[in-house]
Amino acid sequence: MRSYRSFSGPEEAAHVLAKELKTLSLTREESHVVLSGGSTPRLWFEILAQPPYSQAIRWQNLHFWWGDERCVAPADKESNYGEAKRILFDHIAIPAAHIHPIRGENEPEKEAERLSAEIVALVPRMEMAAGQRSLPVFDWILLGMGADGHTASLFPQETDFNEERLAVVARHPQTGQARISLSALQLASCKRLSFLVLGADKAERVSEIFSHPAESLPYPAARITALHGPTEWLLDAASASKLPDTASALD
Repeated sequence: MRSYRSFSGPEEAAHVLAKELKTLSLTREESHVVLSGGSTPRLWFEILAQPPYSQAIRWQNLHFWWGDERCVAPADKESNYGEAKRILFDHIAIPAAHIHPIRGENEPEKEAERLSAEIVALVPRMEMAAGQRSLPVFDWILLGMGADGHTASLFPQETDFNEERLAVVARHPQTGQARISLSALQLASCKRLSFLVLGADKAERVSEIFSHPAESLPYPAARITALHGPTEWLLDAASASKLPDTASALD
C-alpha cells in the first residue's frame, strides 16, 4: 500500500520530518534511522542542526546509518556522510559511536562486507514467520528517489531484488562511479519506510508508481515499496502534481 502526504514545499516537509524525529527520540531509548543521500535531505539537516530541534531531540537515543554512499573520502564534496557531518553532526551533541557511516574511502567489496557485519551486530532483528529469513530491522528508513526511479544506489534494470546480501557494490549507470548501497531486501526491512520526493522532475515517475502495480515496474523505489508493504511518500506540490485521482492520501 502506497500513501502520500503532500506539502506546500520542501521547508514544510522538512519541519514535519524534524518533529517526527524528535518524537521518535523521546519515545524510545534506542532507534536506528537510515538517512538518504544526495541533496533531498539537506534542508532537513539544516533545520535539525538549529534550535529548537538541536536541543530538544534526545540525540543519545538515536543511531544514524546511510542507505548508500559514493566511493569517495569523507572530505569529498560528493560524500553523503561528509555533507551530513558538516551540516548536522558537527552542530549537535550526539555520541560519536551512534554515527555509522559507510566508509567510501575503503575498498568497495570489503566495505560492503564490513558494513553488513556492523548492521548484524547492532541492529535488532524481529521475530519472523516460519520459513522467512530474519533480517536486521531498522526503526525508520528515509529514502529519496531520482527522476529515473532509482533509490539509494539501486538503479532500474540493474538491481537484483532477491539479493540476499545486506549491502552491495553498485555503479552509476551513466558515470560508472562505484557506490555502496544497502540491498533492496535490507532497505525493505524496517518498521517505517518513507520516501521524501521533491521537485517537478519526479512528478511523472511518482504518478506512474501510484498508478501501476509495483511488481510490474522496473523502478527500485516502487519495488522496495512492494517488498516492505505499507509505505508513506512525502511529496511537495510539484512532485505530486500528476498523481492519479485514485492515489491514497494520508490525513
